[in-house]
Amino acid sequence: MGILYIDSSSRIIEFGYSDHEGSLLKQRLDIENNADTLMYFISVFFRQNKFSTDNINYVSISNGPGSFTGLRISSAIAKAICYSLQSTLIELSSLDIIANKKKSTGRIIPLIFSNTRTNEFFYSEYVFENENLIRISDHKTGLLENIINDNALYLINEKISENIPEVFRNRITDVSQLSNIDSMHELTIKQIDRNEFSDYRTSEPFYLKEFVPNN
Repeated sequence: MGILYIDSSSRIIEFGYSDHEGSLLKQRLDIENNADTLMYFISVFFRQNKFSTDNINYVSISNGPGSFTGLRISSAIAKAICYSLQSTLIELSSLDIIANKKKSTGRIIPLIFSNTRTNEFFYSEYVFENENLIRISDHKTGLLENIINDNALYLINEKISENIPEVFRNRITDVSQLSNIDSMHELTIKQIDRNEFSDYRTSEPFYLKEFVPNN
């Protein structure tokens, strides 16, 4: 069972591959390489590791919320692979991926920047039950002063911005050094076991806010 993982939902772009033997290899792009270079690096990765793209049975992507451009690019790549190889598409919430990176008792609230100027974030609330990540709220958007108000564990997949007031900065844990691919691998295997798949023909990145281009 070959699974290709792609996450370009943030500035930290990662991908990985697990083969039929269950081994997992992953790669994180340097920060100067944006999502436009993703397909090139995936091709080089497969060639250097002597993997055959014919063995990609599943393509698992971080489907948002997150970077509008990054999500569109990874979605296009995933759709092209699924179409050409008849692979099966699996979509994971970016918030699920972040929450699953730091297993903890109590409530976990991952944060993804929606607007860095206003400190507005995408977020949701989670708990772990019997080693399973459970979402206990809808996906939401909000300001930090309205989100950080109790003893939950707050996670962010970016270096903590200096624009964030220190009173909130001290309450947020940066998990950007932990690989998203490890979290995606765990969540993906569970979705395969539950037969939870997406239709690549109609799949679209998940946004909490309508994208409005600048004039």
